[in-house]
Amino acid sequence: MRRVIKQWWLIALCGLVACVAAYVASSSRTEKYEATAVIEVGSIDLISVFLSDEVAITDTDPERQTASAVQLFSLPNVRDRAAKALADTGLSPDAIGTAVRIESTPDSSVLRVIGRADDPEIAKRLANSMTDAFVQQRKVFVRDKLVQAKSQVRKQFNALSAEDQASETGQLLQDRLRQVGVVGALSDGNVSIVQGARTPTAAVSPKPKRDAMLGLIAGLLLGTGIALLRARLDDRIRETEELTELWDLPIVGLVPQTKTLKESGRTLPDAAALEALSLARTNLRYLHVGGRVKILAVTSALESEGKSTLTWNLGIASAMAGSKVLVVEGDMRRPVISGRLGLSGVGLSEVLAGLESVDQAIHHVAVAGGDGGKPFNVDVIPAGLVPPSPVALLEGPQTKSLFAELRERYDVVLIDTPPATVVADALSIVDEIDGVLIVSRLGTVRRGALRRLREILTGVNAPVIGQIVNSDVAAKGYGYYSSYTAGSRKAAKEPAAATR
Repeated sequence: MRRVIKQWWLIALCGLVACVAAYVASSSRTEKYEATAVIEVGSIDLISVFLSDEVAITDTDPERQTASAVQLFSLPNVRDRAAKALADTGLSPDAIGTAVRIESTPDSSVLRVIGRADDPEIAKRLANSMTDAFVQQRKVFVRDKLVQAKSQVRKQFNALSAEDQASETGQLLQDRLRQVGVVGALSDGNVSIVQGARTPTAAVSPKPKRDAMLGLIAGLLLGTGIALLRARLDDRIRETEELTELWDLPIVGLVPQTKTLKESGRTLPDAAALEALSLARTNLRYLHVGGRVKILAVTSALESEGKSTLTWNLGIASAMAGSKVLVVEGDMRRPVISGRLGLSGVGLSEVLAGLESVDQAIHHVAVAGGDGGKPFNVDVIPAGLVPPSPVALLEGPQTKSLFAELRERYDVVLIDTPPATVVADALSIVDEIDGVLIVSRLGTVRRGALRRLREILTGVNAPVIGQIVNSDVAAKGYGYYSSYTAGSRKAAKEPAAATR
């Protein structure tokens, strides 16, 4: 849901586009007019006059009567009659059937005949012509039934003997025969026109404002659906909250998105990034239960998450606070730090292989203090030559003695390791370190990769102590330090060192 809300611009855009499109499409449509005639379908069956002594009510269900009447409107004879009355318009019977619709009222025998056309006068004529055609068709239908009834009564009378014809029964049948002509002339098809159609004065469509509102609603729903689909299909983690939901680890630092971090080598990054890393360094001091974090392995779930960059700059922040810092380039497969600093020669692989001593592998890198500040050193052990099997070297006997010596000589040792989900280099040294720091770049790391990293590290009981978030856009306004200048770093350095 947070991802959907963050895509409000997409939802708003879809709503706006749909609203404008609906308004333009509606405005470009031809105006339509509707005229309505009202008729009532009776419930008395006049034929019963000739079949019984009393007038009978054959059907008292209004809905059934109106349903039958609506069906009669669809008869070809009705449309043909209306087409003759509208011959000057050139409308065919099928076109008339499409232009006229019948609406019934629930629990009532009233029908509304609605004609729809581009011209208000033609709309009125459509409704009235269909109404007249329907009434005429009903009359023909009733008259045919009267003729059939008359024929039936005549047959009954002729079947009587001369004596019975002269009796009361014969007289009754003769009376009914005489009534046929009268009832046939008075019959109106059991339908009455309550109100004829009038010429409409206003168009019923289009309605641009209404259509625009409907388009807006549809666009917003569509945009929400697209945003939800994108949120479901996108496996990348884009918010800090998602990291803690997937892995219940403290966030030790939020590093803002900035180019100076990647460009920094022997110079300081910008103020916001430096202060974020200083805060991360401070947080790390209080996260390790049972002792101080001295040797820290830095890894990530995937490549290109900035772990090497943050490892080096975290070393700079620690050195500025007065700590004696060593950065070990433990990623012997794809070293980054040594290339950025321009280091070459003896490195970690030679030391672990027993070919060189630790002192020969350590390089003292001077970092400029910036704005008149004094330069300071950060020691680095580069990766050295790429060995055939880095894991075999890290699991060798030299690793334990190397880390024991580094623990004695330095306050902070930061080890840049390859992604733990890709190779097992970081897992080979978990017994020799104090903690593992996870670097996650928002927009790059994926949920599945972070879950695999958690399973791998927890499976070997690695001392994972926290996460550091890279490229956090929200961290740009980093509290009081968002406008912190490089000239104030020197003043901030002294109290930081005093807390040690």
